[in-house]
Amino acid sequence: MSSGTLNPYSGPWTRKLAKHLVSRTNFGALKRDVDGALTDGNASEAVDRIVDAALGDPIPEPPGWYAGNGSTNQDQVYQVQRNWIDSMRTKGLIEKMTLFWHNHMPTQWTVSEGKSNLSVAHLTYDYYSLLRLHALGNFRTLIEKIGKNAAMHYYLDGYVNESGHANENFARELLELFTMGQYGPGNQLNYTETDIKEIARALTGWVVASNRTVVFQSNRHDNGSKSFLGQTGNYGYDDVIDIVFTQRSTQIATFIARKLYAFFVSAVPDETIVNGLASALVSNNFEIAPVVRMLLKSEHFYEQTFIGARIKSPIEIIVGFLREAEIDPSFTLLDSIRELLSPANLGQEPLNPPNVAGWPGLNPPDASGDPGHHQWLTTSTLPERWNTLTDIIYQRTGASYDPVELAIKVSDPSDPFRIAIDLAETFIPISLSETGIRTVDEPFGGDPNFPIPDEIANGPEYYRNLSKILLDGAPFYEWPLVTDVNSPGTEDIRKLLRAYLSYLIQLPAYQLT
Repeated sequence: MSSGTLNPYSGPWTRKLAKHLVSRTNFGALKRDVDGALTDGNASEAVDRIVDAALGDPIPEPPGWYAGNGSTNQDQVYQVQRNWIDSMRTKGLIEKMTLFWHNHMPTQWTVSEGKSNLSVAHLTYDYYSLLRLHALGNFRTLIEKIGKNAAMHYYLDGYVNESGHANENFARELLELFTMGQYGPGNQLNYTETDIKEIARALTGWVVASNRTVVFQSNRHDNGSKSFLGQTGNYGYDDVIDIVFTQRSTQIATFIARKLYAFFVSAVPDETIVNGLASALVSNNFEIAPVVRMLLKSEHFYEQTFIGARIKSPIEIIVGFLREAEIDPSFTLLDSIRELLSPANLGQEPLNPPNVAGWPGLNPPDASGDPGHHQWLTTSTLPERWNTLTDIIYQRTGASYDPVELAIKVSDPSDPFRIAIDLAETFIPISLSETGIRTVDEPFGGDPNFPIPDEIANGPEYYRNLSKILLDGAPFYEWPLVTDVNSPGTEDIRKLLRAYLSYLIQLPAYQLT
């Protein structure tokens, strides 16, 4: 049972905790980001810097074709996906929050393609940029705007919702998935089927114009009286949003707080903490940034039980590896990653989730009570994860990757003992003493009379095991002096480094964040 509260964490600010913060607010824990968080001196300063940077980060420039209004081009959709994957690699929290909202209020570009004669690439980019713009903003504002977004309008059939033929899709998901859920605190029913039907009538009349804006056509609107959530009147779209947030503010806040908790802390929410976050959402008028700050600064967030306790999603493991390995991906590699994330492979294709409920792996437990993140790993997806990262390491997917550069950036490249430890600490999210490093019984290669450094000889056993795994029988004293990637002997150590990275990414702990 958790003992931490939402009070600010005031204990020792260790590298382990700084890495936990970075890995949960970014994709992977890049060493210099962890160094920066540690230099901040405490959790509060580190969180404020990370959130402030996210709030101040402008939306990336749209693709060049966006200025036009041409017909649908599937390659352009792929470009939006590639660009977002690369932004996840470089931008951090703001893109992670964009992914959070994409999972919470998803659209599928493949569905838009089947319903609209407008450019699906433009629709997809408009949807992404809306989520990105409001990712740490006001939740009510985001809800107001998402219902008038063309991609969402096509996805949930708002464009066919007219008087006399009310379509309930958006009304249902607005209540069930986007705002409050079917049941609220105390397991009370939040709404009825009649509420959905009446809200659907209030939302009639909106269509998608040729410029991809959602516009109101009064002749398609149901002007009759509607009754929902205890209110009656001739309501329209804005009235629905007002009434939903006025009549169900606590239920909405609790629902969103639970989703935020599952995303940042643990797959199984702590209801006491959720209730505290919900109260903060209401008191901050549904501004997201203050609540995210509160959660990330809390003593609860830094409890040992949550560190390395959640399975990485496919996006987290691949993009995180790109960051941690300091890989600047080529077009070919980004396109390969896009394909590998597809439903037929790893199953987390950006902008094309499985359905309107998003990916189960990012959500709180469903009615079965099973933690959603368990679904990321299966007997087929685990080897696929290993193969994907190993292919990147060995440059088989268009990656021009030199692991010597990584050794230079994170360690002393001339010291194989230091490299072995530093790389392991870079990639493994939990303490190395808890990782289950393979035991190597064979002695170090070469002349046994050469003295091993004292920190290795008399240090933890996993220091020696990691060093032996990296060296793979090569005498440690023959490791070359490395000043740059072209130093004599670097070709031999590249092979050892690639094999060592492949070992690290196949450790069970690497699947965790």
